[in-house]
Amino acid sequence: MKKNAKLPTILGLIILFVGLISGVVLINSQAVFKLGAQTETNPKNVRISNITNSSLTISWVTDKESIGFIKWGKSSATISKVQQDTTDEKATTHWVTILGLNPTESIYFKINSDGIDWDNNEIAWQATTNANSNTNPTQHNISGSVVDQTGNPADNVLVYVSVDGALLSTTTSNSGNWLIPLSNYISTSSNSTILEISIDAGVSGSATALIYPGPAKNTPLIVLGKSYDFRTIDIDTNTTLPESELSIPDQVEISSRFEIEDGEIQNTKVVTLESIDEGEIITTNDPEFFGKAPINTEIEIVVESEMQTTNLTPNSQGQWTWSPPNNLEPGQHKVTIKWKDDSGILRTITRNFVVTASEGPAFESTPSATPVQTSTPSSLPSATATATSTAIATISSSPTSTPPALPETGSLTPTLGLFIMGVGILLSSIFVFKTANAKQ
Repeated sequence: MKKNAKLPTILGLIILFVGLISGVVLINSQAVFKLGAQTETNPKNVRISNITNSSLTISWVTDKESIGFIKWGKSSATISKVQQDTTDEKATTHWVTILGLNPTESIYFKINSDGIDWDNNEIAWQATTNANSNTNPTQHNISGSVVDQTGNPADNVLVYVSVDGALLSTTTSNSGNWLIPLSNYISTSSNSTILEISIDAGVSGSATALIYPGPAKNTPLIVLGKSYDFRTIDIDTNTTLPESELSIPDQVEISSRFEIEDGEIQNTKVVTLESIDEGEIITTNDPEFFGKAPINTEIEIVVESEMQTTNLTPNSQGQWTWSPPNNLEPGQHKVTIKWKDDSGILRTITRNFVVTASEGPAFESTPSATPVQTSTPSSLPSATATATSTAIATISSSPTSTPPALPETGSLTPTLGLFIMGVGILLSSIFVFKTANAKQ
């Protein structure tokens, strides 16, 4: 009987420990979850672009997919208007355009990310429209495509173009394509102006490129994680007309226009490239190029981005083959085959292709100055400190208790006291937990 009488006391101790542990876990888990969520969804790389005399665009990225929108107003005290993101789905890249503004008008805005308002270190961001329209009557669009390290289209990534002190932006389509009407934002753009292109895909990576306005009408493919210099591209690179080199002989022999020597006509030399198609994605950095050509035809092969070139002639069967001596890095490349036909005209075959990385690194965008949350609940730290100190005091005192200090068997008074303390601590923890949630 005496042995069984100890059960109520043990039961009271168990309830006491359960109450303490539950309180600490509830409060700490709430604090950790809230802190982690804020860190992953706070806006980074906040940029203002596409500024005209009546509109502007605000863009940013987050480490975790989130729903975002802009809260704005004509003063920092009247931020009440809302402008939604271009997509209603959760994403790590966000792009919002505000229309209907007046020339030289300033607006103040905050960014709401997953229900939390963010500002620029406790100050609302500010942006101002231009004084006059800066559009160019001559239409000039620039465009291109973006893929990831595996060659798949990079959709809904941010594309920025910096030109003449202006910052323009857009997002890629589901197929990775993008287009910016350059003439809608700047009044002039000479062929010698350098366009700085930067791609921001958030945690998926980034890329940069330099190019002139002419070739930018059809910018070469950009792979995330790479940097390009397309300034060496000729404006007329995309033309289908062949280059020509004509030579006039020193002496011309007069003969009948209808006379055909040797009784036969020579066929025009034709060289083929059979190993790769336009825009093909290959998985090796040591490709082999091959094709067919008339015997004794001198062929020049040029591979870019890293310039590698060679001259060769086909074998006795009219076949040629060549591999670059240096391995190609992952990204966009171009191979050009050059030869002269029977008339002395220089002929070329050009193919663009992509080398994919078998094991690409993880590219992360560098965050800009992290915005500061507008408000932080004040009750959470004090509740956490109370629960933690209580737990430490109780747990540290229990192991030092000695058997003589235990109550006599059959006495229910200590058991009831422990039971009441455990229930009280548990109810207090639940109350603090609900209060913290309510203040959010």
